[in-house]
Amino acid sequence: MIAQHAGVLRARAQTATRTRCGHLVVFSSVAGDRGRKPVAIYGSAKAGLSVYLEAMDHKYHSAGLSVPCVKPGFVKTAMTAGLKRRPLRASLSKLRVTCSEQWTSGTVIYTPGMWRLVMMVIRALPRFVMRKIGF
Repeated sequence: MIAQHAGVLRARAQTATRTRCGHLVVFSSVAGDRGRKPVAIYGSAKAGLSVYLEAMDHKYHSAGLSVPCVKPGFVKTAMTAGLKRRPLRASLSKLRVTCSEQWTSGTVIYTPGMWRLVMMVIRALPRFVMRKIGF
């Protein structure tokens, strides 16, 4: 399945470089920034996607294509409706606005923007602390 998605992204990137379209925007997740027990498979898949997008951004940069990776936190969707209330949860419409505001900030866009700081702290925590808090 991942190979199929990679093929689709590669085909879109090649089309975009021919037509000189400037951006191929893909959504990943903050879950891929750090290995966590509750979301091991989901997080590792998102980590792989994020690294693949970074490689694509390097590959197609000289052709004028940017491949930003959008990393939202918790999003209000049907899939997350049953979860207990989460801080920093955003609606899809809020994500669109935030993404357009941060468009020029680089190839990784955290949305809402506060997630950049939150994930900086989480990535800095030592492994023994992550184990202790069960995060």
